[in-house]
This record gives sequence, C-alpha cells and structure tokens, in this order.
Amino acid sequence: MSEKKQYNRDKLRHSLLNAGRAYLKQHGHNGLSIRTLAQEIGVSPGAPYYHFPDRRSLLLALATEGFNEMLAGTEQVVAGIATPAEKLRRMGLLFIRFAEENPHLLDLMYESELTTPTLDPSLLAFQRAGHAALRDQVIGALPDLDPGYADVRVVAFWSAIYGFATMRKKGVLRPSDDGALPSVDIAGTIVDIVLSAILAKDAPCDPALTGRAG
Repeated sequence: MSEKKQYNRDKLRHSLLNAGRAYLKQHGHNGLSIRTLAQEIGVSPGAPYYHFPDRRSLLLALATEGFNEMLAGTEQVVAGIATPAEKLRRMGLLFIRFAEENPHLLDLMYESELTTPTLDPSLLAFQRAGHAALRDQVIGALPDLDPGYADVRVVAFWSAIYGFATMRKKGVLRPSDDGALPSVDIAGTIVDIVLSAILAKDAPCDPALTGRAG
C-alpha cells in the first residue's frame, strides 16, 4: 500500500470519528449510522466499512475515545504532586466535568448496546483500570486498610460520583425555590462529603469482606 493511500485511509478514519463525536454531541448515539457519517463527510457509502465493518464497531471506537480521554486525565492526576485524598478529589471532579461536557458520549460509554445486556470486554478493561486508579489512592490514604474493604470504599465513591453526575445530566437536580438545593455548583461539596465518608478510619466494615470473619 502506498504511503498516500494509507494516509488517505487514516485521514478517513479520523474524519469519521470526528463526525461521529459531533453527531453524538448533538443527537446522541441512537440514530447514528455509518451511512449518516459517510454523507456528512462526503464519501461513498461503502468507504467507511474499511475501518468500521458495522455500526457496533463504530460506536465502540467512539466509546474507546471517551475512555482514553478520561484515563489520560486520571493519569495526569496520579502523576501530580498531591496527597492521595486530593488526587481522589480531583478524579471525582474530573469525571463530573467530563459528564457535564459529554453527556451523550457518557451514555454511549455506560448505558448503551455496548454495555447491555453484556458489557463489551474492551470497555470492561477500561472500567477496571479506572477502579484500580481509585483503589490505589484509597490505599495510599489508608495504608492499614484491608485490601478487600478498599474495593468496597471505591465502589461507594464511584456510586456517589456517578450517581450525582447522572442525576445532574438528566436534570433531576435543580435549584429549589425554598433554597434546599442552592443555585451554585455543588459538585465540589458532594465530592468532599463522599471523601469524608470513604476515608474515615472508623467507617463501618463487614468482617466477611476483610477475610477475617469468624
């Protein structure tokens, strides 16, 4: 294959993914098709199939881009100079910001045919990498914590952050007239509350999770 032909094929893939991201941002993934993107960038209907043999492979490539972006941000946080607790805080805020800026992409990554009824193995690998990054910081903050229970605290942290981001994305959280929910951004406060809970040394613990039951 000539270098020019390879370049044109690489450029096509890049153009298709860019067009896919733009479509996702505006419409979500449900109506996205390879034919739609081909029309969008002005190539023949069959041209994209060299890179994406079906719609699922296109969606998977877009979801992979999203996970790579999130993990790149996580790696920057981990490489920085900060306490484990502060790194956890930054990771939580990083995810909330990502969800805010990419709501439809987040749906594709976590709530789409790529995850239901069976989670795609490549996306599972990304999720495990994210869990491991959080777990390392929990153990860094609480070095005496049983490793089995560290995983539970990561699940608690992730559940709260993902839940908050999802409710905000879906418009469930809105300022109330009685001031119960303020109009200011409460993301930082939510993360701080969750961190206080999962990093508390006297947090409740099921002995069965630590391997020391009985």
